[in-house]
Amino acid sequence: MTARKMPAPGHALLDIIGDYDQFLCSVANEVEDHWKPGKTLIQVRPSVEPVPGTAAQPHVTSPHRQTDSDGTLCHGLRKTSVGDLVAEATFDELRERAVEAEAVCRDVVMNEDGVVEDTTGPILRRIYRNCDQIKGLLRREAVRTHLSERPVTRDSTEAAELPLTADELITLRKVWEIGLETVVMQTVVQLDGDIVTRIQTGRETAANRSIHDLHRQSVESALAHWQFLGKTLAEFLTSTLKGFLTRR
Repeated sequence: MTARKMPAPGHALLDIIGDYDQFLCSVANEVEDHWKPGKTLIQVRPSVEPVPGTAAQPHVTSPHRQTDSDGTLCHGLRKTSVGDLVAEATFDELRERAVEAEAVCRDVVMNEDGVVEDTTGPILRRIYRNCDQIKGLLRREAVRTHLSERPVTRDSTEAAELPLTADELITLRKVWEIGLETVVMQTVVQLDGDIVTRIQTGRETAANRSIHDLHRQSVESALAHWQFLGKTLAEFLTSTLKGFLTRR
């Protein structure tokens, strides 16, 4: 955790690359002694079901995925850095490495319980889903053109602003803020009033009361803030409407 506001989008993406890269290398080191290519066949993705009368066709996958045509992992998990260039290819490699690592960790947990923590799988899935979102941002024409003219790396000295939309900035901020943290409790409040709370298995006991209390206080504070904004907006609209009707 950096305890700071999100920097310029390009620098936030560099932070994400560094965090994801380091985590994936760490996972590769963790499972190295428990799985090696050829020891067991790890199915990362199955081949496409054949059309009757034809042979099975391999999936069309990223050039960064290390699988055979039948979807089995043919190399060990990579422990080298992906570099620090903000580009779609960088996040594509991070994504494929996370997909492979998640498949290996799932196999290791099933066969040698306790080798990796139960939280590793969810974080790996978060990495490759977030990379999908970020690849979508970087694929947009305006962003791609901007990065081709002004590449962003650790050596970039200028504020790395990017032509992102408001929705894209919100997506990036969410990815940057959560990072690799383990989500213990989460409450989502929808505009229609639906409230969904999720609690990590094992955290629902009395021993975690302090976390429950902190989570409840945070939710109450957030709801109070939104209620205040809603009330203020309603009063403003009412006052404006009354003034308009009075003038008429």
